[in-house]
Amino acid sequence: MLGANTLSVNRKVLVVENEIIIADDISMTIASMGFYPLDPVFDYNSAVTSYNTYKPDLVIIDIRLQGKKTGIDFAEWIRTHFSTPIIYITVLGSKIIRHQAEQTQPTAYLVKPFVNQDIIDAVNLALT
Repeated sequence: MLGANTLSVNRKVLVVENEIIIADDISMTIASMGFYPLDPVFDYNSAVTSYNTYKPDLVIIDIRLQGKKTGIDFAEWIRTHFSTPIIYITVLGSKIIRHQAEQTQPTAYLVKPFVNQDIIDAVNLALT
C-alpha cells in the first residue's frame, strides 16, 4: 500500500508565472508540501508545451504572462481539452478580469501579494 506522501510526490504541479522569483517561491512551497513542481514557464506557448509534455495534476497561473496571450487564454485552452484544477495568482484584481477568470472555473483566485499559506491552502483544496 502506498502512503499519502508517496502519492503526493507523484502529483505534478505546473507554475505559469511571469516573474521568476515568484515562480521559484511557489515551486519551493509546492515541493515542501510533497508535490512535484515542474519547471516554471513564463508564456502561453511554453505553458501549452509543458502541459502537453507532462500532463500536470494542477496548474497555477498568473493572469499576466510574457507575450500577447494571458493566463486566462491558457486556462481557456486547458478547459477546452482537460478538467485539470486551476489556481490563479495575479496582481490584476479588477472585477472585469476576475469575471473573465471565473469563466474558466478555477479552484482558487489569489491576489498578490499573498503568503505561502495561501498557496498551501489553495493547493490542498485543489488536490484533496
